[in-house]
Amino acid sequence: MDMSKVHVWVGINNSDDETFESYFELDYDDPDIDDPFYKVCQFCLDINEKWYDEDCIGVYKEDSMVNVRVLLEELSVSQDTMEEIQNICIKKGLENVNAMFYYMDPEIEVTDKNKLYNELHYIGKFDTNL
Repeated sequence: MDMSKVHVWVGINNSDDETFESYFELDYDDPDIDDPFYKVCQFCLDINEKWYDEDCIGVYKEDSMVNVRVLLEELSVSQDTMEEIQNICIKKGLENVNAMFYYMDPEIEVTDKNKLYNELHYIGKFDTNL
């Protein structure tokens, strides 16, 4: 899979860890994703996919608020890109947060950039160092 781009979501999630993580839960009980009864996870619905590659996602939720830079350090991006992402977060009022997730896939398109995804803001799609 091409991992040249990373989509980033950041913000404050007030749900418990189990609820936060259930957003990403894939259905392994039904191996046929084309089955009309296949349970598509909410993350997949939000990115208009039936399935996602778990090797391409990073999910982080802290017990307390941290500076956004702490979570952004988990991204495989250049220092310049890191600063660009951090500046976007700060402009959105997201200097202190408790959650972030990212997904590396240049082909998906996040169509609703103003929607909250698992209570987090979509920050954008960026080049990776991979």
